[in-house]
Amino acid sequence: MPDDSDEDALARDMIEVHGVEASGVARANARTAALAGAVASAKRWIRVLEVIQRQRVEKASGKNTSVRHTVREES
Repeated sequence: MPDDSDEDALARDMIEVHGVEASGVARANARTAALAGAVASAKRWIRVLEVIQRQRVEKASGKNTSVRHTVREES
């Protein structure tokens, strides 16, 4: 069974290759695996999808945090 670091690496590679479509590709792969009866593969793709979505949220919250903490001095 692959460990979490393998799924993290796959998620990073998918984001690099597919960009904003990475989650859609992972979701389609999970669906295809599930329909084919490959339960273990489908579960792995779902875990990869979770990593992709988590990274997207962390990236978005990081942008919001930096904007929120910007202090503007008034003269």
